Amino acid sequence: MSTIAPEVSQHVVPDHVPAHLVKTFDFHTGLGNRPQEAIGKLLDGPPIFYSPVRHTFGPGGAWVVVGSDLVKAVTSDPETYSSTELGTFLAHFGEDFILAPLAIDPPRHTRFRALINPLFTPARMVALAPKIESWCNELIDRFEEKGRCNFIQEFADQFPTGIFIDLMGLQRDRVVEFVNWVRDFIHGETNEIRMSGVQRTVDFFDSVFQNPQDYPEGSMIRYLRDAEPEGRPMSRGEFIGTAFLLFTAGLDTVVSSLGFIFRMLAEDQALQAHLRDKPTEIPRHVEEMMRLFAPVTPQRRAMRDGNIGGVQIKQGDVLALCLTGASRDPSVFSEPDKLDPSRNPNPHFAFSTGIHRCAGAQLARRDLAIAVEIWLKRISPFRIAKDSAITASGGSVLVLDGIVLEWDR
Repeated sequence: MSTIAPEVSQHVVPDHVPAHLVKTFDFHTGLGNRPQEAIGKLLDGPPIFYSPVRHTFGPGGAWVVVGSDLVKAVTSDPETYSSTELGTFLAHFGEDFILAPLAIDPPRHTRFRALINPLFTPARMVALAPKIESWCNELIDRFEEKGRCNFIQEFADQFPTGIFIDLMGLQRDRVVEFVNWVRDFIHGETNEIRMSGVQRTVDFFDSVFQNPQDYPEGSMIRYLRDAEPEGRPMSRGEFIGTAFLLFTAGLDTVVSSLGFIFRMLAEDQALQAHLRDKPTEIPRHVEEMMRLFAPVTPQRRAMRDGNIGGVQIKQGDVLALCLTGASRDPSVFSEPDKLDPSRNPNPHFAFSTGIHRCAGAQLARRDLAIAVEIWLKRISPFRIAKDSAITASGGSVLVLDGIVLEWDR
């Protein structure tokens, strides 16, 4: 498992933090290969605590918010808890770089979110389904007869990435290269590796900004390049930041979900058989699996003093929103560690909540449901290979690094 050793100089607890609420936790270390289950155990303690280390760029610690009600309280108050913390690393590349709409607050957020929403309408996602199915079948064609595959490298990394690259109008033959950039950025073991991933991605979109004519009409790239969310063309930094967000979000979170979902299927032959017999139940099972394996921990920064769950938050404090823990909160979900596709409603946090709820949620749901359905149609009962080493990485997005699946040909 990937770990990041925080520097000792960062282990400083501010004076206003009560000693009983201090717990070192960085979402990287000691989570094993079932990180959601390990993080879920945080719910045995206080719903908010202070960790002297952070799991992302930047020195110092952060308040870790685990309880679902407290996560909602933070996300519903963008005036107090700003999302700009999420994009501060891009300031290294230019003052006007903004990770829009994720890392901006109202009223600018509203304008940039209105720019993004039309890219992911339900009608567009329905129309995209045949392309998703075709790409899924093409990938399975490559290893079906072998009777085994390295699932992450041969399928999970490739599948959602290829779809999103097509939407953006980028080159399909660069899938592996693009995936490596995003993995370095989100899961790199040092800040140098992470910043290297960011640099390569920024350089790429800088070239795109300078040469939009090289990309097809109707693609996301051309749409963003021609957009005027604030009554003028986007600056270089605004374009690169917005494209960077779409690019990284589209290439990592679905990859994460695929790994954990398919491990669950490989470990449960009865579940596989049930879904083969009743494929119409796949979407609701996928929804519940997304709850169980919610992978993301975004951040906020307090712009003024506040109070969360009776805990005093001071201006300047950073908060890490543990969407993984909130999705297993027993006050909301009965038997939270159990797969229960009958949950209705299922207000999980896999796509976050509030004004920054994931714009691409419908695309993610469609990708995952199609992947499960086609695998179960084409691949005989599959299992984890005896020689498979299963490893996971933590950080902003939890992900399986490797798992080998096998089946009888």
